[in-house]
Amino acid sequence: MSAITLRIPDSMDKALRDAAADAPSLNDYILKAVRRQMTLDAARKLAALGQLDLEGEGDAL
Repeated sequence: MSAITLRIPDSMDKALRDAAADAPSLNDYILKAVRRQMTLDAARKLAALGQLDLEGEGDAL
């Protein structure tokens, strides 16, 4: 696991805290958002590879 330091601009602080109001913590909210973005980025890269033969794999992309 790697540690990162995230600097949030003052102009984004209130909006980010409001968005994370229902999360257990601001850190938890940010971590979930980063994981979602990483998944989307990986999916875009995979999609750019072209058609994959996943016949019989049981999953759909």
